[in-house]
Formats: sequence, structure tokens, C-alpha cells
Amino acid sequence: MVPLVAVVLIAILALPLSIRAEEAPRLVALDAGQMRSLGIVTAPLPTGEARLGRRLPARVVVPPAQIRVVAAPLAGMVEQVAVASQQSVRAGQLMARLTSPMLLEAQRDYLTAASELQLAESNSRRDEQLYREGIIGEARLRATQNSEAQAAATAAQRRQVLRLYGMTPAAIRALAKSRSLSPVIDLAAPITGVVLERMAEPGQRVEANTPLFRLASLKPLWLEMQASLEEARALRPGAAVTASGARGRVVTVGAAVDGASQSVPVRAEMTEGLESLRPGQFVEAQVTLAAGPRVYRLPAGALAREQGRAHVFLQTPHGFVMTPVTVVEEGAGEVLVSGALPEGARIVVKGVAALKAAANPQGQ
Repeated sequence: MVPLVAVVLIAILALPLSIRAEEAPRLVALDAGQMRSLGIVTAPLPTGEARLGRRLPARVVVPPAQIRVVAAPLAGMVEQVAVASQQSVRAGQLMARLTSPMLLEAQRDYLTAASELQLAESNSRRDEQLYREGIIGEARLRATQNSEAQAAATAAQRRQVLRLYGMTPAAIRALAKSRSLSPVIDLAAPITGVVLERMAEPGQRVEANTPLFRLASLKPLWLEMQASLEEARALRPGAAVTASGARGRVVTVGAAVDGASQSVPVRAEMTEGLESLRPGQFVEAQVTLAAGPRVYRLPAGALAREQGRAHVFLQTPHGFVMTPVTVVEEGAGEVLVSGALPEGARIVVKGVAALKAAANPQGQ
């Protein structure tokens, strides 16, 4: 009976020469003189660049949390429009001026409540003194203090109504001091940003809550992308994204698939170089995959091809080893490849054809 080890050895020796040759790296040993005669030049392997990425179509959008709508707080007439569409504004800047009789009523109610509060406070102080002197009982004092608390709540409620109608705390204090009513409402920008849309026109009559402006802060911006299922599996939050000179990171990878397009929504937050992006713009985004080999940018002359596969020659202490690589992208004078290439190694950049011939002396 033939031993098992002998059977395995016979099977290996019976394999075609080409298969056995592919299993072992082909080493070409050359001395310095032979390298010069063959015109072989080596260079350090460039530092590995960002991992393989994908180009995805994207649309620039403004994050919803950065959009504000300025609306008419109550019915009235637009007296003045102070800003235009696409204009940059700062927080607190005047955007429009309205006039409304309803504001007069709200101011009158506030002044009445403020006067009643002053009277209630005066009565409370008087009754506290009378209670300490033993002239009135505790029940009378408690009733007076309760009236003061009710008056304070009413005044606070009327003050809040004026705030909702667009009056600033300074304007409310000036009203309480001067007691001069005014139907004018100044609408100010709630944030620093850009006016995306202006719906207000001078002389226009509006109802309460009618939108007049839509503005947004444009820092940061989002890119809304669509990735295939295969691409989405390789994407992770935090992956680098570039588009039209802007830079950012993936923040979400959709958990559901669009039924019509069979694509997965991917969102990136762009934080740098935003001058080149505009809301609504369509761009091509370069997204770095979360997994995959690093890529190397090499001269086109460093690439050797054999049987449809690409190789480079790595220099070792014992000679040159023909190493397979994957071509990612080819240009006029350079090629982008990925593969198991050790950082800091040297590769052949000139004389590749001569070295390939030396590695295949029998034309294998």
C-alpha cells in the first residue's frame, strides 16, 4: 500500500508547470551591473493614499435644523421690506416692518395689567405693615398676597403676548415707561444666514402666521447621495467625502432601500471649503470606503501585464519579485493600483519589460 504522503507528493508533481509557477513568487536576481545594462531604475513606493472610494451623484441641501421661517405674528399690512432674496443677514437685523391694530390692543392690555400689578404690590406692602402692627389678621394678608400673585401672572402673560408679536424686551420696557402705543411691528432675523426666499411685498395685507421670509445658515451643508447596496455595505459614518473642493464626513447610511431605485440613501455633512457649494446644486461626490486596501499612485511604466493580470516588481535583498496588483484607475502617465505592497519598499519604475523577460526566460 502506497503511503498517503507519497500520494500527495506525486499529485503535486503532476500539476502543470504554469500552476506551480503561479503559486511561488518569481524571483529575479540581478547584480548592479546587470541592472545598469538592462536600464532598470527603482524608486520608493509612494505612501499609500486614501482607501478605495466611490463616486456618487449628490445634491446639496441645507440641514432642516438650520432653516428658519419668518412669519407675520398677527394680521396686518407689510409697511416695509428691508432685505432681498439671496441676501446675507445677521441675527437681529431688520427684515420687514408691519402695522397692525391688533398690536395696539395687546399693548393696551399689557399696560392695564402692569398698572393692576403695581396697585396689587402697593396693597400687599400696606397689608404686610398692618399685619405686623396687629391691625389686620393673617387671612386678610393672605388674600392680598394672592391678589398680587394673580396680577403678576396676568402681567407676565400680557408681556409674553407682546414678545410673540415681535416686540423686544427693550421695546416692552420703553412702552411701560412712555405708555405710548404704536401699531408698528419690526421683524428681525432670528439667525445669521442667507435669505433663501422672500414672499413679502410692501403694501401686502397678511394674516397671522403668513410666511414672509425663509432663511438659512449655510454652515454646514449636507450632501444627499444614493448608493447601491454593494456600495452601502462598505460605507460607515465618519468616512471622508469630497465634492467640488468641499470636504466633510458621512453622517448616516440609510437602513432601508428605495423600492423603485433599489438604492440606499447616504448623507454627508460638509464642513470645509463650502464656498463652492450652493443649496440645490448637483455634484459628484468622492466617498472613501470604510474597508478595502490602500491605493498607490505609480508611474505607468512601473506596470507589467501578463495573462490579463497586472504586476509590479518589488526589490528585495535577494532580487526582484513579480507581485500582482489591481488596477483602480489609469491615466496618461500614471496608474492607480491596490494590492499587498509593503510600505517603504522599492519598486521598478523603468526597465520593466527587460525584467519581465528575465522573469520568463522560456516565455511562460
